[in-house]
Amino acid sequence: MALAERRTQVVNLSESAEDRRIFPRIPVQAKMRVSHSRLGTLEGLSINVSDTGVYIRLSDLPRVPRGAHVGLQMLDSANPGIIFNTRVIHSSENGLGVAIVDYELEGMRYTLDELRRQWHVSKIDVASGKPNTSRTDEARR
Repeated sequence: MALAERRTQVVNLSESAEDRRIFPRIPVQAKMRVSHSRLGTLEGLSINVSDTGVYIRLSDLPRVPRGAHVGLQMLDSANPGIIFNTRVIHSSENGLGVAIVDYELEGMRYTLDELRRQWHVSKIDVASGKPNTSRTDEARR
C-alpha cells in the first residue's frame, strides 16, 4: 500500500488534540550518524521512530534550517550501510526531527515503499526458512 493511501486511512491515532501526527512514534534508542554539508558528520541517539521519520538527540547542535536535507545512517541496524535521505522538520540545540524521503544502498536509490516491501519479504523468508532473493539483493549482483 502506498504511503498516500495509508495516510488517508489513518483518521486520528493521537489521544491529544495537540499531537496531529499521522503515524505513532515508537521509543527506540539506537546509534545514529547524521551528515550535512554545514554540520559535518555527527553521531547521536534516536529517541523515537515512526513510519516516516526519526527524532535524533545530538549534543550542542547548531540550529539547522527546516527543510534542510541531511543523510542519516542507523548504525545499530542490520545494514548500517543504508543512507536515509531525510528532510529536517524541526531542530533545537538538543536534536533533530527528520522526515525520511528515500534511501540509498551501494549507489542505488530506493523509495520507502521499496524498503517496506523488502522488510515484508524478509519477514516471510525468515518465517518460511527460505533465503531472501529480493530486488535489492539482485541489484547488488
